Amino acid sequence: MTDSLGTAARCIVVGGSLVGLSAAIALSRVGFQVTVAERSPAPATESGGGLGVDVPLLHEATGIGADPPVLHGVDRDGTAWHLLQGWLEEHATGLPLVSIRRGTEVTAVDPGDPERSAKVHTAHGDTFKADLVIGADGARSTVRGTVDPRHPDASYAGVLLWRTLADEQAMPRGVALPAAGEPAREVYAGPYRLVTYPVPGPAGETAVGHRRLNLVWYDPEQRELLHEAGLLDGETVHGSLAPGALPDPVRQRLADFAAARWPSPWSEALALALEAGTVFGTPIVQYKPARLVSGRVALAGDAAHAASPMVGGGFRQGLYDVLALAQALAGAGSPGQVPGALGVYEQARLAAAIRHVTRSERATAAYLALAARGEDR
Repeated sequence: MTDSLGTAARCIVVGGSLVGLSAAIALSRVGFQVTVAERSPAPATESGGGLGVDVPLLHEATGIGADPPVLHGVDRDGTAWHLLQGWLEEHATGLPLVSIRRGTEVTAVDPGDPERSAKVHTAHGDTFKADLVIGADGARSTVRGTVDPRHPDASYAGVLLWRTLADEQAMPRGVALPAAGEPAREVYAGPYRLVTYPVPGPAGETAVGHRRLNLVWYDPEQRELLHEAGLLDGETVHGSLAPGALPDPVRQRLADFAAARWPSPWSEALALALEAGTVFGTPIVQYKPARLVSGRVALAGDAAHAASPMVGGGFRQGLYDVLALAQALAGAGSPGQVPGALGVYEQARLAAAIRHVTRSERATAAYLALAARGEDR
């Protein structure tokens, strides 16, 4: 796509995480000059937990032919967030129509209209015009307030996730590690749920003994902790508990429970992670959209439809957004046609997004009901 001067139409993607980078790559392939505005000043090297990856869908959405850094299992292809983010950023920066501006926090967006460009405002006081803006800035999206100012915030789902990655090479000698091809496991104990599966090692290693163990501990009893930490105001979440930020009584309670109730090797992995201070806490939030588009602005990924990992497929849903955006915008012959193309995108994705979040709400309610009874499964 080109503007009236024959240059590539301008797109700003707000958020340089997995969906944002995938969208930048896909939109550059249909002719947009894309700038990714990412708040973090430097790429992540160890942060984040594990996730499943639909590799064929990732190839389709981005057009990247190379395989991402994943560990192939019998039930999923799994990876660590920072490995996939780094892989996508490497591919994005190699494209002539994509640039990444790190250390750029977007504070507000003017959506524009068919006759007027959108505008992106940053914390540094800069203003950038764009023919298209994609809000891929996560569950606590800033751009969402532009698209639906009456419904800008996701809501706390009542569950905190304790997350970590434990290096298999650090595990105590004699502890049996998961076999190659190990599927994801889940264990219930009292009000808690533990989900586990191996992911590649820090440099993408996939051999047994060189991987990392991904652990996700569902905890419905930390609302007060989040309030005290200033991370929860009513039902609005303002952040996560960073690694090393766990209060000592909480850390000790988790360590005692893990030693007593979680099976090997996950109990040993949690003990190591709690001692090393690598466990972090992510509140689950949910956001059911009423709309995905305003003017020249569209939401994608968790900014559009935040849901619990209990129903899985969060990144997959984001890739469906990317595919639909690229398909809709490939048919726009000029910047003035962007709002109409985004209407096609919204028609393609809104109902599916609502269904996904509705499943999340039902699954979360069922888990909380089980947790209230304190029953093992």
